[in-house]
Amino acid sequence: MPDHDTTENPIEETLHVLRNPGVLGIGLGSLLSDAGHEMATAALPGFLNSIGAPAAALGAIEGVADAALSASKVAGGVIADRPGIERKTVTSGGYAITALGHGAFAVAAAWPAVAIARAVSWIARGGKAPARDSLLAGSVEPTELGRAFGAERAMDSIGAIIGPLLAAPLILAVGYRWLFAISIIPGLLAALAVIVLVKETPRALRTVPPAEASNMRSLLTTPGPFRRLLTGVGLYGLGNFSATLLIFRATQILHDNGRTTTAAAATAVLLYAAHNAANAVAAYPAGAIADRVGRRAVLIAGIVLFALASLALAFSPTNVAALAAIFIAVGVSTGLVETGEAAHAAELLHDHIRGRGFGLVGLVDGIGDLMSSLIVGILLTIAAPAAAFIYAAALATSGAIALARERPGHR
Repeated sequence: MPDHDTTENPIEETLHVLRNPGVLGIGLGSLLSDAGHEMATAALPGFLNSIGAPAAALGAIEGVADAALSASKVAGGVIADRPGIERKTVTSGGYAITALGHGAFAVAAAWPAVAIARAVSWIARGGKAPARDSLLAGSVEPTELGRAFGAERAMDSIGAIIGPLLAAPLILAVGYRWLFAISIIPGLLAALAVIVLVKETPRALRTVPPAEASNMRSLLTTPGPFRRLLTGVGLYGLGNFSATLLIFRATQILHDNGRTTTAAAATAVLLYAAHNAANAVAAYPAGAIADRVGRRAVLIAGIVLFALASLALAFSPTNVAALAAIFIAVGVSTGLVETGEAAHAAELLHDHIRGRGFGLVGLVDGIGDLMSSLIVGILLTIAAPAAAFIYAAALATSGAIALARERPGHR
């Protein structure tokens, strides 16, 4: 049976979802918050260099921040499911603290202070994510989950494009410290968008006993399909290497084929911009398709597309057109996977455990991101580049197979 009335006009469907105050508020929150923290992130390497921080400092800052982000998603999930806790408050508060955290870079005199501020910002960013996703899932009908998460992912990606575009002229116009101060504004507007537009529906107000709501082990009683979702996205995550490694390999290929180091790097950055644009463009259509053919099917399609793109990269294509196709394919795959994963998790989880469920998915994603980038980076260093990307393709394919083996009944 289809998830949605397929006779409805797609444009009307889109407008109906976007008119939903919950979708609009959370989508605007994602766009504005991402614009703010990506603005700060884009300026961070140059700022650290300007205060004399060593190159290793950036790695330490990002490593601590990523670990904090993953751990805070689990804690945030527990908080989001507690009786009496409004997910709207957690979400808006998370946006505000995230903004104040990266805004604090403006007064940092040395890199350890930046590391502390970045960790605080990323703890808030991760901690509010399960509440935000649970709130979004509770704002729409089950037949609209794909489009709701697709719209939120698309707006998040647009914010990630806007942030770096704003950073470059602001660095030239006002300098790093004023840029960081200005980056607070979009984050506070994100919190305001949630406060003003989002209404937490009665079905999202939990009445679960405190012992159940706070016990992560209760997730072990979640139906089998959710555990298989974790297995599938975990295997995929172990192959889903960082976009920085994609840029790194493209730069190597272009340099080896006659471009100067600067020209190769500039071309790779432009290819990455195309990747981000493809992600933004793909997210909402992925959600609309997911509502019609199944969220799991879209998730699997995204993983398979990533595997094919990784396999193509293993053969080190030498022309820009081929590399562009790979970057765009990876961008589209990210849009499919992020939308499909969130919508599929939402349909598998009851409202009273959605926070913990989303937190656990976020933890699995975070561990996968860390391990995959380490492994692919090591393989690129000590083995042939082909080995690194064949590994990525193999792990992603394993994840797709694990998801495809899910019993019928959860699409």
